[in-house]
Amino acid sequence: MTFRKNFPLVCIIGLVQFFFSCQPLPEDDTTKASDKKYSIQEAFTIVAKENDVARTLYTKAIVGEGKKKGLKFDEDWEKDHIEAGPLPALFLRGIASDIRKRKEVPLGLFLGSDFPIRKSNKFTGKQAELFAEMRNDEEPKFFYDEENQLYTAMFPDFASANACVSCHNKHPETTKSDWKLGDIQGATTWTYPEDSVSFNELQEIIMAYRNGASSTFQKYIDKTKTFKDNDVPVVGDDWPKKGYQLPEPTIFLDSVGELASEETLNAILKI
Repeated sequence: MTFRKNFPLVCIIGLVQFFFSCQPLPEDDTTKASDKKYSIQEAFTIVAKENDVARTLYTKAIVGEGKKKGLKFDEDWEKDHIEAGPLPALFLRGIASDIRKRKEVPLGLFLGSDFPIRKSNKFTGKQAELFAEMRNDEEPKFFYDEENQLYTAMFPDFASANACVSCHNKHPETTKSDWKLGDIQGATTWTYPEDSVSFNELQEIIMAYRNGASSTFQKYIDKTKTFKDNDVPVVGDDWPKKGYQLPEPTIFLDSVGELASEETLNAILKI
């Protein structure tokens, strides 16, 4: 598995602005590209795709291939005595935590399920009802959370790699031990306080997610430098597939961008 340098988000922004600047507008329409509005459903769909790409890349290229080369991953990876990296679900939790810290972007992210390993991640109420529907039609669900006054979207979280299946089936606290590849194991839930966003706000949402992914991966790299009982993996240009090593966080994020940016651009232009 090889990855090229990414098509940076800044290039997407430039192309989109150029696209809109070339479109004929009514004489009385002074709206600029940066003032274009997107429904929150459209924004959720775009950032959810970014998440799918990053999670799949991390699960397959880091966790899956890394385990084959001797790298370890653990749900308690942040504890001082654990010499391991975050499991895919914990990688997502790290991203969500980083996004929460960026208070200028009021985006929420949560991973839940009807069969979670941690009871706190079990869907209840409206989310439980919609997730039951999702198991049947595998379609995203959008609704307004009256209690918290937040626009909400749920996207199916599929078991995209064997690492997802084996980890959940073998976990000592699992409430379901017969997961199969391709199953819907849960759903990523996104929240936002407004029903629409500007072009600039959409850009901020995408960057908040990408920065969260980069920051969480950097925390993993920093953790490896404290290893005492296990060898410290080499960090550089190469991926675990080639040995006991990890890519630099910038390379990881570049690859997420390379895999996601074309679809993100197409989605923005189509909208």
